[in-house]
Parts: sequence; C-alpha cells; structure tokens
Amino acid sequence: MINDENRARLFAPSEMVEAAAWRAELRNDELSDITFNGIPVLRAVRAVVRDHDWRTLVPTVSRVAQHARDGGVRLQLGIDFAGFGTSYTGELAVHLMQDSVKVTFDGVAPAAFRSNRIGLVVLHRPDDAGRAVSIGSPGGASTPSFFPMDISPHQPFMDVSSMAWERDGTRFRLDFHGDVFETEDQRNWTDASFKTYSTPLSKPFPVDVSAGDRVHQSVLLTAMPGPVAPSVRQSEGVLAVLDGGAARVPGLSVSATPVSATSASATTSKTRPEPIPGLDALLLELAPGPDAEHILRLATAEAADLGVPLDVRLSVDSSDRIGGLLDLLPLDNVVRLAVFDAFSHVTEPKLWDELRDEARRRDFTGTLLSGARSHFTELNRNAERLAADADAVSFSITPQMHATEVPHVVETLPMQRLVALNALRIGSGRPLHLGPVTLKARFNAVATEGDDAAAEAMATDPLQPEAFTAAWLLGSIAALSFPGVESVSYFEAAGPRGIRGPGGFTPAGELLAAVAALRGCEVLDVAGGVPGVVLYPVRDGGTTVLFAANLTAKPLSVVVRLPGGDSTNLEFEPWTAVVPRVD
Repeated sequence: MINDENRARLFAPSEMVEAAAWRAELRNDELSDITFNGIPVLRAVRAVVRDHDWRTLVPTVSRVAQHARDGGVRLQLGIDFAGFGTSYTGELAVHLMQDSVKVTFDGVAPAAFRSNRIGLVVLHRPDDAGRAVSIGSPGGASTPSFFPMDISPHQPFMDVSSMAWERDGTRFRLDFHGDVFETEDQRNWTDASFKTYSTPLSKPFPVDVSAGDRVHQSVLLTAMPGPVAPSVRQSEGVLAVLDGGAARVPGLSVSATPVSATSASATTSKTRPEPIPGLDALLLELAPGPDAEHILRLATAEAADLGVPLDVRLSVDSSDRIGGLLDLLPLDNVVRLAVFDAFSHVTEPKLWDELRDEARRRDFTGTLLSGARSHFTELNRNAERLAADADAVSFSITPQMHATEVPHVVETLPMQRLVALNALRIGSGRPLHLGPVTLKARFNAVATEGDDAAAEAMATDPLQPEAFTAAWLLGSIAALSFPGVESVSYFEAAGPRGIRGPGGFTPAGELLAAVAALRGCEVLDVAGGVPGVVLYPVRDGGTTVLFAANLTAKPLSVVVRLPGGDSTNLEFEPWTAVVPRVD
C-alpha cells in the first residue's frame, strides 16, 4: 500500500498548456517539455532558490491563474519555497504567444538568509549534445559554439545573455534578462539536461539576503519557423528480444547496514540475514574515529551472514591514517580497496601512493580503486589526477542532486550509462566498480559549512520500500550493463535505505536478489522501444529470463517477441517491475 506522501510524488498532477504552435506541461512550478510545432525545444524552465549549502528549497504552488491575453495564454503562479529553516516567495508568469514564450520571475525574501542562487534556470535537452549554438554576451558579441558531446567538467558557456540554435528546420533563440547567466553540463550528476542559470559561479557565494530583497528575471524564447517537421511515428508497443548481446550481468552488491539502522533492527528482529546467491560483496565506507573498529566488526559479521567479501572504501583527511585502518581490516576477506580524501572526495595522488604501497606491503591481492566517493562530477573535474596504475575506477551515483520530482529521477537512467561511458574514457578503458548508487545523496558533497545535522534523514528517500524503487533499480541495472562495468553497489543491506525491511526483502531487494543470481549471464539485446518500459532479458543456459519494469504513472501493455518466434504479453501496473522466479 502506497502511503499518501509517496502517492503524491508518484502520481503528481500535471496540466498541458497550449497556445498557437506551442505545447508544454505544467508540473507544479515547472514548465516542462516545451515543444513548437511538435519540435522538442527545451526540457524545462523554472525558478529555484538554493541555500548556502546548495540545498534546494522545496517549491509549493499556492495559486494558479490562466487567461487569454494578446492572442496567447498567460499563466500566473504563486510559489512558496521552504526548507532547511529558510523560506522565500515569488510569482512566476508564463506568456505563450504566436512565436514566443516569455517566463518572468519576481521573488522576495520574507526574512534574511544566506543563498548561493535565486532565479530562473533553463534546462536544455540532453539530445542537444553536439548541436551548434551561438552564444551572445552582455557586451553584444556573438560566439559560435556547440553543446558538448563528452560530459564537460566545467561550464561550456560563460557570460551568456542570449543563445541561438536550430532544430528540425526551425531556429530558436533565448534572451536572458535580470542577471548574467552561464551554462553547466548537468549530465555530470546524471541529470538529463544542460542548465543555463544565474548568478555566475565566479562571483563569491554564499551571499547575505536581507528581508525584503527582491529578484526580477525573465527569459524570452523565440521561434523562427521553417518547414513543418514530419510527424514521428509512434511506438507500436512491441519489443523484440534478439538472440545475442555484448553485455553480461555485472556483479551486484550492497552497502553495509549503518550502525544506527543495525541497532534499530536488533530490537525488532532476531533473524540474521540469509546469503543472497550471486551477491558480489558488501561495500563498507570506513573513516578513522573511535567507532571505526565497532563499525568494521558489524560489517564483517554482516558480510559473513551474506556469504560475501568486503569492498572497503576509506575516507581520510591524511595519508597517515591509511596504515592504521588497513591494520584493522581482514584483508584476506577484502576484494577491493579504495581511498578518498574526506574533503575533496577524490583519490588524491598522495593518498593513492600510500594506499598502494601499504597494500603491497601487506600482500593485498585484491583490486585497488581510484576515483571519487561522490558524483562523477568530481572524477570528471580531476581526471588528470586519476592514478595511472590503479586497477579500476569508481564513483557514486544519486539521481536527486538537483531535483526530487519523480520524472527527473526517472530521466537520470539513460544518463547513468553516459557517465559510465565517460568514466571508461577517462580511465583509458579500465574496468568500473560503481557505487554506492542510492536514491538520495549519502552526504552533501558541495556543502559550504560541513555536514548537516540532519544528514541521516536527508539521505533517506521515503520511496525506498515502494515498488517504484524496484522499477528504477531495473532501469539502472539495464543502463549499467555493458562491457567495462564489472560491479555496481546499490542501496544498503537493511534499514530505511536498505533492500530489507522488518518484513523481509523490499520490492527492490527481491529484484536485486533475482538479478544477482544471474551474475555473468548474457544480457540479450532488445530491438524497439516503448516509452517508460525497461526490458532486461537474460540468457540463463537455454532459458530467457525476462525482467521488465513500467516507469510511468499509467498501466501499460507490451508485446515482447522472443528469440525463436514466440511472443509474450506483459501487463504492467504503474511504477512496478516484473521479477521472474530464478531457481
């Protein structure tokens, strides 16, 4: 049974807005999926308020008014932003006219706070990668450029006052007013977008915002129509499983249950976790401190119950700490080792040298990893510091760095494959051991004042025990199943972020266990595509095991053609996964 909070997220209402050749979807405060004459133009436009630690205040639309004006449609939204002890209020006006869309934001601070960003953001589509664009500057100059194909570690466009590009025979132009804007490649965080925003990061932040301070910004999107693009043929709802594929089911693992969750579960259950056949490892993030031995002891016992080795990721503030932590580890039962700087979150060269030398001195025979304990972003921005003699590369993934709405969370899935492909490029083809992969960030990698006291609660998504998470998990496994990805660690073994709850496996736990049992089996290719459907066919001996998921808010019916000519019909409820029995 889905609780009311999760139901509101999974089945959030939306409204189609149309005027002349324009069409968009209004999702709460966001104008989404903007098209012109059927041509995709922008992923979204919205206003954001972020506090001094880059945390996004949650927007709530208090009122919506819509009326005809000047031959078009005008929307006026009252928006209240709140969170982390801070509030803000604003009005978003959207005017769709014959050949243009204008979005205006007027905001005011009810009380003083510190902020890193307030204002409009434009989300460009990820399939704009490689597209030519002309960037206008506040001084009037125009510079030809391209949306980057490879994920750009830093801002590809700076000092932006306008942008112009062409798609499907129609030219489009954006004009920005109220501040100087710049663009970042949000694919770094697996967001499905490039984002143009203000204020430039070159300016000091955070800034003090006084009560009554106002922000006024606007964005004007203009279309210069060419020939009408031919309509795209819609999917017929048929998928074909091919008789072969290049990918194998990667090793799947989970993170150790945190001490807080271990203590809580001990009071509600006396049952020790049973082994999960095919599970790769138990990932343990370990830092120096008075609790290190206790944390390690619990993780070692949990790994023994699961029947798997440890995959240990150290987080230290000095290379002097590494040897002492290695002395604690049962290295004969550790399959992988990594070390990250506690502040930069990457494997700094001095830390790597110490880990490598200390591991060799102890005759460690497992895999040594280099990379980032945070997002791909930090790996991408420190590519030149990646250890050349590391065995493999690692980084973590979370889909909610910038947005928590379910459509955004779902749209990160194809971006996961893209960041992994870019990591293979950065690592010169060395294998990837990815994770932890979690619904919410484990810590705030961009905080300006250190860890938040509520970090534990902020890291937990109420959607964790829902069927949605199993569907999202299958989408992630499918995205990351390709040559070069050797293992992926998802969620935690138990607790509020785990694959087990008080009643046993969550839906995501059932799925992970079923897929883990097929480790190393061939993943068959699929021809065709149905929006929102994930198909993950695995060849187990002479049998095709068919995993599938519906990542939409509507029931779906899909015909799947199997190798040999047989077909099967899949009937999906919204936000669910089909988990076949694997013996």
